[in-house]
Amino acid sequence: MNYRNQIFVSEYIKSGNATESAKQSGYSEKTAYSQGQRLLKNVEIIQAITKHQEDISKAADISLQQIVKEVRLIAVRGKNDYIRLKAYDMLLKHLGGYVNEFKMISELDEKQVNSITEKLLAKLTD
Repeated sequence: MNYRNQIFVSEYIKSGNATESAKQSGYSEKTAYSQGQRLLKNVEIIQAITKHQEDISKAADISLQQIVKEVRLIAVRGKNDYIRLKAYDMLLKHLGGYVNEFKMISELDEKQVNSITEKLLAKLTD
């Protein structure tokens, strides 16, 4: 891995933003987005990012599973509604609890879409 790629890996671990990481590693404003996306497809770079993340996790002595368990405890035992709702929101995002409505509809067959449409129209005309 060349020096520029090493800088990209380091910056990506800090920010999680491929475009900003590409800029910090010397790519131009114009090409930073596409270069960042290209670099994230590079196997060597992905392996380096994964290794660094694992090292950070080990150094922090905490795993993703532990974090999820802790957030769950906050969701259940939080001091107020805002804290509990925020924790539940974080869990739902992590676990894929929020589903894009368009994605849901696109997975239905035509008969199911027609049935839902008829039910919605019936409610609107009541």
